[in-house]
Amino acid sequence: MEEGETKEDIYRRAKGQHSTLDRRLQMLLRKPYLTTQEELEMKVLKKKKLYLKDVMEKMQEEIKEEMSKGET
Repeated sequence: MEEGETKEDIYRRAKGQHSTLDRRLQMLLRKPYLTTQEELEMKVLKKKKLYLKDVMEKMQEEIKEEMSKGET
């Protein structure tokens, strides 16, 4: 989290990174054969995507909580 970054900023950044990783993952999945390095890359991409999804969900929850409390 960078200084001055809002929860919305964090959510948008995580969503963008998640989309980028997903595109790379889809490219790998279209290949008929993966090298050992590409298989490892797929595992890493999947873990990073899960982490970013968790970040997005946490930010959504926090944003909703703030909105329900009337904070911004």
